[in-house]
Amino acid sequence: MTVGAIQSGVRNNIIPETCEMLGTIRTLDSKMQKEVHERIRNTVKHIAASNGTEAEVTIDTKTLVTYNDPELVKLTLPFLEKAAGKGKVVTRDWDTGAEDFSFYGEKAPSFFFYLGGMPKDQDPNKAPQHHTADFYIDESGFDLGVKAFCQLVFDYAKSKK
Repeated sequence: MTVGAIQSGVRNNIIPETCEMLGTIRTLDSKMQKEVHERIRNTVKHIAASNGTEAEVTIDTKTLVTYNDPELVKLTLPFLEKAAGKGKVVTRDWDTGAEDFSFYGEKAPSFFFYLGGMPKDQDPNKAPQHHTADFYIDESGFDLGVKAFCQLVFDYAKSKK
């Protein structure tokens, strides 16, 4: 859970009438998402009540949880390795990234992958994340992206024959 903006008050010595907090809530599956949303609502309600006031929680779920189909990943991982080279494809257990792409996964098995657009000399563990002020994309990796997508399409089509 991230609070990205707090909007309240007009001066440091005046207690504001309202406060609005804006943020993002990311979970690993839809059951967890529902539980976290309910816990947030209950926590806010009780904190407000304990201070003699009321609070309203509005959660706008814009995207679904991005889920990689394990069988599809297993099938297509060699295709990505063919495009990028042996030892250049790294798998991760989970990620809380939220993307519109997740709606495709509701219609058919899908998987989401990153190309790695950081400068070549940078440590991936220290690279700024997407949607941060320091994020930078090195466009020299775009060729690999096109190659990877083509490799996936052609090899997947061959595997289904």
